[in-house]
Amino acid sequence: MKIRKIASNYIFVPGFPLVKNGYVVLEEGAVKEVVDTGGVIKEIQGLEFYGGFLVAACVENEQETLREGELLLPWLEALYHSSGHEKVGVGILEGADLLKLVWKTGARFRRLT
Repeated sequence: MKIRKIASNYIFVPGFPLVKNGYVVLEEGAVKEVVDTGGVIKEIQGLEFYGGFLVAACVENEQETLREGELLLPWLEALYHSSGHEKVGVGILEGADLLKLVWKTGARFRRLT
């Protein structure tokens, strides 16, 4: 069984609340746990860190619908609740405004699993 731990500035994946400076535990590409570190990420063997907003991989096919200044959380909640989206895999939204949690022109999604 392949286990991977990925940390990020923000994490929001289906079935888990928004977490700041936490990490996800993936088994065979599926999110098994989201760890809330209380905002402090400590060194853990094998922990990968990506700056940005960690989200479900289904965002890859929908990111073109985002517009400058659009709030990310309501958009992600609607996307996650819609039917037909695979809930395996994660990716990182890079270049979004993380202070306001809004989309910025030039931001992009990069698949990690």
